[in-house]
Amino acid sequence: MRRRTFLKTSYLLLQTGRRTMNTTDHRMCIRMVAVIALYKMQPCESIALSSLRKAISYLPNEQAKVKILLYDNTPGGQAIGELPDDVLYKANPENGALSAACNYALEIAEKECFEWLITLNQDTDLPQDFLSKLLDAVRLVSPMQKIAGVVPRISSDGRVVSPYVQMRFWTLRKYFQDGFVGISTKEVHAANSASMIKVSALKSIGGFDPRFSLDLVDFDIDHRLYCNNMHFFVAGNIHVGLELSSNDLKRRSSPGRYEDYLRAEEVYCDEYFGRIVSTVVMAKLIYRICYKLWCNGGNMAYRKIAFKFLCRRLFCSKTRRKGNWKPLTSRPQCL
Repeated sequence: MRRRTFLKTSYLLLQTGRRTMNTTDHRMCIRMVAVIALYKMQPCESIALSSLRKAISYLPNEQAKVKILLYDNTPGGQAIGELPDDVLYKANPENGALSAACNYALEIAEKECFEWLITLNQDTDLPQDFLSKLLDAVRLVSPMQKIAGVVPRISSDGRVVSPYVQMRFWTLRKYFQDGFVGISTKEVHAANSASMIKVSALKSIGGFDPRFSLDLVDFDIDHRLYCNNMHFFVAGNIHVGLELSSNDLKRRSSPGRYEDYLRAEEVYCDEYFGRIVSTVVMAKLIYRICYKLWCNGGNMAYRKIAFKFLCRRLFCSKTRRKGNWKPLTSRPQCL
């Protein structure tokens, strides 16, 4: 009963917010930086860039100021040709990965007084009305100090993948119903791509953790924000498409990438959780070895990697597993 009442209240808040947007709030200009992380892809080939610029053109004049940053992590760099005048380009030939791109964009946002940061993968397909619907939610939650950002509903290969609530002890995921609009008091996890987060909220937790350079960047940020008593506004009326490499290991990933993911998962769980979650992770590794990797196109090389991390969890101490991954001094204690 409490949950239904809460969801209904959240929805009514959004409807009320929409009605008030026809006055002063509607004229408020929202300033945001949108960062797109590129990797071995030309800017002209990025569907995220083309769909974002189309969404910007769909906005009425003076409703938003959007600064687009292309952060190119292609090893050794690449010739990109001519870019549109409204696109800022930064190359990192040493492959600083996603967290470096986000922190660079965060610096620009803070320096130039932008209030919001949008993070995008290069293959994120945004609907034409993405920004207009996003701005509706932003105008509503901007005054709410405990709301860190707005997250849309994301699907991959016809299956909803974000956002969701991770159940206790990292067991199951509970996805929000289609069309859900509101605020959850639980810890919400959302895919990093297409999320819009307040610059002030990110600065309050020290930005993006460089230790999670690519995998679980979103898990780490979401958890640290939650530990600082901040929540996400779930905009289930915004639908975004995204290709996940984990859904098709044969075409979209490699054994090396899979090992990077398991390494990040290992450190994330060891950093924030205890023995019960460690046991759950072991069960998940066994499930992957015996069934899930086969379903997702993983060959024997993937199974060997998963088995290695299972052995590490069985026979190595937490300190040894974490190795030289030192905790941040500003990291909040939670769970």
